[in-house]
Amino acid sequence: MEPLRIPLTIIMPVFNHRDEVRTMIDSIRANDFCGWELLAIDDGSEEETLQLLYHYAEEDCRIRVVRRDRQPKGAQTCRNIGLEMASGEFVIVFDSDDYIAPYCLRQRVEMLSKRPDLDFMVFPSGVYVDNRFVTAPHPYDFGYRVAEDDVKMFASRRLPFIVWNNIYRTDSLRRNRLTWDDRLLSLQDADFNISAIAAGLRYDYADGALQDYGYRIITTSSISKKINSQAHVDSHVLANSKMYDAVRRIAGHKWDSALYDGMLRIYNQGMTGKGINRSLADALAESVRERNSRHSRLLRMQIRLTTLLQKILPARLARQLPVAFYLIRESRWRKKKTAMISTIQEKHKQ
Repeated sequence: MEPLRIPLTIIMPVFNHRDEVRTMIDSIRANDFCGWELLAIDDGSEEETLQLLYHYAEEDCRIRVVRRDRQPKGAQTCRNIGLEMASGEFVIVFDSDDYIAPYCLRQRVEMLSKRPDLDFMVFPSGVYVDNRFVTAPHPYDFGYRVAEDDVKMFASRRLPFIVWNNIYRTDSLRRNRLTWDDRLLSLQDADFNISAIAAGLRYDYADGALQDYGYRIITTSSISKKINSQAHVDSHVLANSKMYDAVRRIAGHKWDSALYDGMLRIYNQGMTGKGINRSLADALAESVRERNSRHSRLLRMQIRLTTLLQKILPARLARQLPVAFYLIRESRWRKKKTAMISTIQEKHKQ
């Protein structure tokens, strides 16, 4: 007789930031659903965070501390280790500096259990601000059905959902050999989700579900940091190239304009906040030269124009002017998205 399988495995990479980790684990333990294991995959934390993890493991047999035992360092490797070790029928991947509502785990397990036709399900999130779970509409809410085609959304980097919005069937991930690309230092969630869609995984939004995850957007010690090293430049370029290839496999050239907007998002967000990171800009243009020569030429024109404008304008303004129409579209989209979320929430209250 096969051993009974637990319903849910939670995979959570951890790297320092003890207080945020405590908030997250406390919120998991406060859930009204008990059939879970938590794999806290440590990525080389300092002693105070490790002691906290081992304290929780001693108090609660459902919590297991696992030390990353292979390279490269990073959340992506930790997630892959967790997926290899997962015992649950379902798997959820959380960040360690966020928060979940007391009904989160039960809501997700029960709703996906009722949908045997699905490989994963998407749940709405709120934000976690100043130690409060805020469910009012916000541009950083995810997991809502706000577009007709999610592939277009991922192509443009207007992410419809993040990995932590989802609950997956463990066997579906393993059967399709889905893992996190350990070459990526950022943008891993979008890469994983578009890879899942490209692999044919069936999913749906949990319409009517309560917001159950709080994404921490204001903290003085956020785990996510904006780093502009050459390694991160290389990672951004790889992520952009992979997105082009995945979207093309799914939709051909249908969403080429969205892919260009997605590249502009990486181009703008990968800068120092002042001028232009020429290494990133040139590498992005070169990376799509064979995928879409027009996109490569357009970006190179914008780079050259920025270089000229920097002689007479502040560096940041010189970078933003050549992509002004894109920045305006993105600003309007954030407002539109927030309004759509508000409408969805009001509808579900009725």
